[in-house]
Amino acid sequence: MTYEREPNPVTKRPLPLVPAIIAVVAVIAAAIWYMQRDTDSPTPIAAQPPTAVEPATPAFPKAVEDAPDIPQVEETFDMEEEPAQELPPLTDSDEFARNVLAPLSQEEDFALWLQTENLLQKAVAFVDGLSKGNLLKKIIPVQPPQGKFNVIKEEDRIWLDEANYQRYDDLTDLFTSISPQALSQVFHTLRPLLESAYGDLGYPADKFDNSLIAAIDQVLAAPEIDSAIALKSESVAYQFADPALESLPAIQKQMVRMGPANTAKIKAHLRQVRQALLAESADKNMDEHIEAD
Repeated sequence: MTYEREPNPVTKRPLPLVPAIIAVVAVIAAAIWYMQRDTDSPTPIAAQPPTAVEPATPAFPKAVEDAPDIPQVEETFDMEEEPAQELPPLTDSDEFARNVLAPLSQEEDFALWLQTENLLQKAVAFVDGLSKGNLLKKIIPVQPPQGKFNVIKEEDRIWLDEANYQRYDDLTDLFTSISPQALSQVFHTLRPLLESAYGDLGYPADKFDNSLIAAIDQVLAAPEIDSAIALKSESVAYQFADPALESLPAIQKQMVRMGPANTAKIKAHLRQVRQALLAESADKNMDEHIEAD
């Protein structure tokens, strides 16, 4: 058996998120127009000057459309408490967001992420990507896992070395150490700003809660594989040999690479986060059921 370091993939500078979305929409629209032309016409059609059109709203994947709403939390006024701080504009929200998020964890990696600029805008873009199964790694500036990526080679077969899984233990411990109830409270505190950032991506602002639940559900759908995982070498990177694994959304493939134990921990924690976010909705449905009886 031999161990090999995974070659470093060629990195490319990502396009800014909003221009990238607009570009994708424009390409898709052009392709649909081309396929729908009347190709049976024997004479060419004279070119027409372009007409102004309203920009298209990015389409939601079915996962977002089907995700439940996170209920609004009604503010209650307590004479003994100080009035809630007024929310800043999104473009000037970094310091406010850091103050709200900092108590969630004292870990160095979490503090590093908090220092990024346009904090909430990047968090929303990350959630939007997750809701589609994508993993926008460049948005979250945390330290990469320690150690090198190893594979096991047996004659002409390649296997994922299970020793790689422990490289993700610290990240798993960091995430699962954050209280689900605290995460839910932070969401409601920052909700107007998060929705504003989501609207800036071209989506209906009030659909961010659905996108957040869809992102959680993408992770919850990741398989937990206890058996050996076969790989194949493609160009400068390794891929899963099993087409079913290789066709998984990017976030779910990442969960597989983290190993079944870490995946199980993260999924268990996310179920609690999901429950905390939707708790009032469940309570409301229960109250309505009792009243109906």
